[in-house]
Amino acid sequence: MKPYSSTPQPVTPERIERALDHVAKIIVARGDRGDAWLPLYDYLERALEQYQAKKNRLAEVRQRVTRSQGRTAKRSS
Repeated sequence: MKPYSSTPQPVTPERIERALDHVAKIIVARGDRGDAWLPLYDYLERALEQYQAKKNRLAEVRQRVTRSQGRTAKRSS
């Protein structure tokens, strides 16, 4: 087990995926009592979806800026 670090680690899709894998193993290992861990699993799934949605949205914003700069350059020619 890793020692506790006071430096927070960044949230990444890979870390969320590892956490989902870990919680899934706990749910399966606990059998009928595993359902107590479902809220955490659901939370992690939503966090991953939100992370991916944010990343996609930022990519759309960047594309808009690129298109806008292209239109501006054509007008000034």
